[in-house]
Amino acid sequence: MKGDIDSVNHLGIAVRDMEAACALYERLGFQLTPLSVHSGSSNPDEPVQPMATGNRCAVFPNNYIEVLGIVNPGALDWGWDRFIDRFEGAHIICFGCKDADTVATRLAAAKAANSGVIALQRDIGTPEGTRTAKFDCVHFDRATTPEGLIQAARHRNPEYVHQPRYLTHENGATSLSSLLLVAEDPKATAERYAVLTGQPLDEINGLPGIRLPLVTTLRFTSPQDAGKRLPGTLLSPAPSIVAATFTVADLASARALIGDAGFPVVDGDDRFHVPAEHALGVVHEFVPDRR
Repeated sequence: MKGDIDSVNHLGIAVRDMEAACALYERLGFQLTPLSVHSGSSNPDEPVQPMATGNRCAVFPNNYIEVLGIVNPGALDWGWDRFIDRFEGAHIICFGCKDADTVATRLAAAKAANSGVIALQRDIGTPEGTRTAKFDCVHFDRATTPEGLIQAARHRNPEYVHQPRYLTHENGATSLSSLLLVAEDPKATAERYAVLTGQPLDEINGLPGIRLPLVTTLRFTSPQDAGKRLPGTLLSPAPSIVAATFTVADLASARALIGDAGFPVVDGDDRFHVPAEHALGVVHEFVPDRR
């Protein structure tokens, strides 16, 4: 459907200590944007208000990672406690779309409950001064997405987020290319996400998965299989987002940089990963960029 979901726009990693988390992420070789504080609304047609959360982001040409923490305690936070009290790690998938109304309409037709279109914005520094990036968001029903805060958003001002000066990373990362979700019934979870994204179910490396047209695949597996695929790491409890895969320009250089920074590295077949307990609660896997 024209204007519908086409990507994982960003993955949100919820942390308890923004300063420490961002310092760790920079040691992993990611360049982070300066702190940006959210404003948003709880329901359609409500005005935006200051929110509790702020972020710093590792930005790529078509998506990004959001390191997210509380910077204004007590303000609107969309249920922060239910996530961070469970574990520190990946709690947000924001799908990208060209038209949020299209997503909300399709979900309603599929009898998939959602928030309708609500507003989000944050101020971002640019070379020309501070600008306000605005987003049209659709939150999926929490009862049917226990993996986290799952949503879709239209970026009204993508040029404020994807500034060329922030696209270069010391580790050579070029994209967030894949997410791995664990559930006790991975096939049923994958089928649910096929409905939510409006994209067909596929098989990816032996797992049920979804290939999004612009960037990022989703794969679904059981906790037992995830442990075999990702040895040597703790995994967040199911259901959850356990691993993020990044393409890098030079795999050997990325491995050397991350290892020299003191991170444990687990080697695989033409890939390596940093265990979740050393990477903000989510396994960070690195693979070569084959484009």
